[in-house]
Amino acid sequence: MENSYPKISIIIVGYKSKKYLDACFKSIQHQTFYSPQNVEVIFINNGSFDGSISLIQRSYRWVSTVRNMKNVGMAVALNQGVKYASGKYIVIMNPDIILEKDYLEKAYKKMEHDHKIGALCGKIYRYDFNQSGKTAIFDTVGVFSVVDREVLSARGVRDDGQFEKSEQIFSVRNICCMYRKSVLEDVRINDEYFDEDFFLYLEDVDICWRMNLFGWKVYFMPAMVSYHCTDTMKQSTLKDNRRRERRAFIKNERLMTIKNEFFLTVMHDFFIILKKRFIKKSFLLEGWIGGFFTYIKQIPAAFKKRRIIMKRRRVSRLEMRRWFIRKTNSRYDYYKAKSLYIYAKLPQIY
Repeated sequence: MENSYPKISIIIVGYKSKKYLDACFKSIQHQTFYSPQNVEVIFINNGSFDGSISLIQRSYRWVSTVRNMKNVGMAVALNQGVKYASGKYIVIMNPDIILEKDYLEKAYKKMEHDHKIGALCGKIYRYDFNQSGKTAIFDTVGVFSVVDREVLSARGVRDDGQFEKSEQIFSVRNICCMYRKSVLEDVRINDEYFDEDFFLYLEDVDICWRMNLFGWKVYFMPAMVSYHCTDTMKQSTLKDNRRRERRAFIKNERLMTIKNEFFLTVMHDFFIILKKRFIKKSFLLEGWIGGFFTYIKQIPAAFKKRRIIMKRRRVSRLEMRRWFIRKTNSRYDYYKAKSLYIYAKLPQIY
């Protein structure tokens, strides 16, 4: 019977995330929509041995667990979760997310109201676990793109009431969002929902780009509110991680273009894209050379996926063109990330 299945499956991929789990799980339990019949929670421990599984087995036995003995990457872990999930809707959230108590209820009602929505997100604010708690600074309000293919999501922007309109956007972020399970099935390529060549970063933008191509809506609803931990990283940690992160962003950004872009659109914006990707983002300064050979190796698979995507797409090149706004567009200033301390040192693509 349909009623025997949960309405929502929450997938959380954790890596050394034990210290956040109490706050995260309690925010789920306190949801107005929460009951064991309505919501299932799946926690995937992605190769860390920090005691997360023991904590869950001891204190949160209503959470199902999957243990990966090594870090298989975000996309692979998410695909595991989606295949395991039985809900009509899939919520993907980081372990360091805290939900407002009506988040799931509002998300569920919006999805039930508009069956063309494939992915849905709300306002995600920064949350300081160490000092100030909830803030009015955005971590993201979803993703917009511009003509040079920079991806903007208002990261680090203060909420001054500028994002109060429910509207279609280009992409959600897998920090905290909801997908319609049937749409994930529709846009699946071979046996993958999220592209497993994207070990980390941009797997969310890639799948939403595909949803747009397939005619599904990606939607922002400001009434859905959550908070994302932004613990200040140590300088040594930032330095160690920055090159690896930048390589992943640049590699995946280029794979997305191969898979999802229209040739004529790229030619129309050729010099703008060239300036950004090959002049401003030089090989050596951005650490791109370290990921170049991985990128070359993955190009054939990307073209195979492209053939499938373009054969199945349901919208035209001109319909997709509207997402690549120019920097003279008034919306650009809204979504451009501010140079706050932590964000100035992390990849600007988000």
